[in-house]
Amino acid sequence: MKKKSIVVVVAIILVWVAIIGFFVIKSKQKEKSEEQNIKKYTIPDEKRTFLNGVVEPTKSKVFYKDATKGENYTINKENGEFVSKGALLITYKNEETSNQITVLEDQIKELEKEKNNLNKASNQSIESQLIEKEPVENQIKNTKKELSKLKKQQYSYEYAPFAGIVCISNKEQSGENQSLLKLRSKDLYVKSQVSERELKNISKDQPVEVLILANDKKINGNIDQIVTEPEDQISAVGESTPSMIANYPVTIKLESQEDVVNGYHVQAKVKSDKKELEIPTTAIQSEGDKKYVYLVKHNKLEKRFIQTKGDKGKFTIVSSGLKEKDEIVEKANKDMKEGQEVE
Repeated sequence: MKKKSIVVVVAIILVWVAIIGFFVIKSKQKEKSEEQNIKKYTIPDEKRTFLNGVVEPTKSKVFYKDATKGENYTINKENGEFVSKGALLITYKNEETSNQITVLEDQIKELEKEKNNLNKASNQSIESQLIEKEPVENQIKNTKKELSKLKKQQYSYEYAPFAGIVCISNKEQSGENQSLLKLRSKDLYVKSQVSERELKNISKDQPVEVLILANDKKINGNIDQIVTEPEDQISAVGESTPSMIANYPVTIKLESQEDVVNGYHVQAKVKSDKKELEIPTTAIQSEGDKKYVYLVKHNKLEKRFIQTKGDKGKFTIVSSGLKEKDEIVEKANKDMKEGQEVE
């Protein structure tokens, strides 16, 4: 009888252990299910506008050969030399004018000889000498005037309209459009363009981050100018019916010239002026006068206090406390706790 009672007691204990174990497992499964059912919301990364461009000097001028100034010329500066505004760059010599100068100089020499011979004549009176010398002297005087005028036309000069670097091509050129040299300023900028679809996303003075493709360097800058007259048109990619897209010239001013070389290709990322983020209103909980959300970090909940700035439909505008790509609980409740694990 005693043994039978012991068996009954043990059986009852086992049943209670099984029942308790069942509810414990169910509770854990429920907790795990609740963890798995926590819906997360990732704050979207704001759409960026990217502009491709080329580094160019802010000022540049190509000096072409000017045959009207003469066939012979001398470049007065070296390749790569930095010159100040007003510096002499090219000297032309007009050979036709030079030949005329030589002829006039020979004429003056002959007239001077004739004048000297008249001075040496002893069989003439002083009065007659003066009469004969006068036309010779007048001719010398007029010839010298003409000579002086031609000498001013013998050489022509080209000067630097701005301070910059002289670039002389090594390639031999010929013809009417022969380039003698190019002058470019030391200051550089980015020449780019924006399509009509992206035009609304950019504005003057908007900050940009410029990536130099040649060396992966990043430089800050800003949009200096947007030309509202379209540059060209291209066919829209991926459309069954081709349509034309206008492109508008854009110039970007660089904050630094370091590691930037004329001709480098770059990609500029336009930074948005928008600082506020929008999150679902259901994600926000209150603690007194403060508002907070649960940030999901390393599969755990982290309380993050935020500042809000009004509602926008089912969303609330957040002015501080969160950033793009942050992951938060979309529907928070009072039962959630900081440090709670989530999957």
